[in-house]
Amino acid sequence: MTRTMPPVDDQITVLMSGVDYGDALLRQQMERELRLLIEQDRPLRVYLGIDPTATSLTLGHTVPLRKLRQFQQFGHHAIFLIGDYTALIGDPSDKNKLRPMLTTEDIQRNEATYFEQAARILDAQQTELRHNSEWLGQLSFPDIISLMSKFTVAEMLRRDNFRNRFDAGDAVYLHEFLYALMQGYDAYALECDVQVGGTEQLFNLMAGRKIQEDAGQKPHVPVTLPILVGLDGKERMSKSKGNHIGVGDSPGEQYGKAMSIPDEAVEDFFTLATNLHPDQVRELMDETRSGRRSPIDTKKHLAWTIVSEFWGEAAAAEAQDHFERTIQRKEVPDEVPEHSVADGALLLDVVVEAGAAPSRREARRLFEQRAVTMDGNVVEPTTPARKGTIVQVGKRRWIRLV
Repeated sequence: MTRTMPPVDDQITVLMSGVDYGDALLRQQMERELRLLIEQDRPLRVYLGIDPTATSLTLGHTVPLRKLRQFQQFGHHAIFLIGDYTALIGDPSDKNKLRPMLTTEDIQRNEATYFEQAARILDAQQTELRHNSEWLGQLSFPDIISLMSKFTVAEMLRRDNFRNRFDAGDAVYLHEFLYALMQGYDAYALECDVQVGGTEQLFNLMAGRKIQEDAGQKPHVPVTLPILVGLDGKERMSKSKGNHIGVGDSPGEQYGKAMSIPDEAVEDFFTLATNLHPDQVRELMDETRSGRRSPIDTKKHLAWTIVSEFWGEAAAAEAQDHFERTIQRKEVPDEVPEHSVADGALLLDVVVEAGAAPSRREARRLFEQRAVTMDGNVVEPTTPARKGTIVQVGKRRWIRLV
C-alpha cells in the first residue's frame, strides 16, 4: 500500500517530543495507541480546547498550540475549540482553591481575539473553529444526570487538588466536578482521535476516553505537555502573575523578557515554546553543556527564535540589536517615546501616566527595587520630574520628558 501521510516514525519522533504523562508505562501505552492510529494512514481528528479566561494568550498557551500545529503540518485535521461553556466553571486542574466564576459577558469579551491570536501558530485556513456551547448548551437536565452517573465521588477525590482541599477542610463545590465531565463530553461531541492538553488536565482527558467508550466511540489518545514556567522559572506562566511573555507583545518586549529566563529553564522553553526540531534542541544544549557555546549565546538564540516565529527574522534581528545596545552596553535607544509633564509633577505619577507601569502599586514596587533612574541616577517616587531628562523604568522602558 502506498502511504499518503508522512512516515510513521518521523511523525512519532516529533509528536511525542516534550510529551509527559508523569508515568512511564502510561506514556508507552499512549505512544503505542498513537502509532496504531497513525498507521491507519488517514488524517486524524485532533483537538485542543482553550477556555477564554483572559483577553490575551501567553507563550504558555502556545505550548499545546504548537503541538496541534505539528499534527496539522503532518496532514492531520486540527480543531481549535473555544471553551465558552467550560469557562463558566473554570478548569480546577491546577488550582488549590475555587476559581472565580466568569460571566457570559466576561467570556465573550475575552474570546474576541482568541482565534486571531491562535492563528499566529496554526494555519487558520486549515483549522476548524468550534465552541463547546454548541453541544453543552443543548444538554437537558436528564442528560447531565446521565453524564454524572458515569463517575463516582471517589474518582473525583483521587485528584490531588480536590483531595488536598478536602483533607484541609476547604470547600470543594459540586459544580467543580462537572468540569472534567464537560471537557470529556467535548471529546465525544467532536469524535476526536487525539486530544492535546496540559499534564494537569490528564484527568479530564481520561474522562473523555471513558465517555467516548461508553458511547461506542473509540477512545482518543491524550497528548499532554508540561506546564511552561514563567519568567521566574518557578510558577506557571500567567498574565495575572506578571511572569509571562505575551503572544501580542512587541518584538523588543518578547526578546527582553526571554533574556530574563533562568538558565535552568532554557531547554524547556526551546522544547515547549519554539518550533525547533528535537534534534536541533539536543545539539544546542549539548554544545552549551560542553562549553562550546556560551549560555548567553544560547539564550540569545532562544530569544531570537521566539521573536522570529511571531514577527519574522528582520524583527528578531532588530530586537536583538536593541537589547545588545540598551541592556548589554547600556546605551539609550535611538527612539524614546516622549511624555509631556506639568511643573511640579512627581516621577511616580509620570511613570504611571506614561504607561511604563500598569498601576501606582507596581510603580512603587519598581522604585523600591531601585529600578527607576533619571539621566542615569536612581530616583525616588517623590522626585520631581524635570523636562529634558530621560527616565528609564526597569530594563526595557524609557521616557523622554518634555
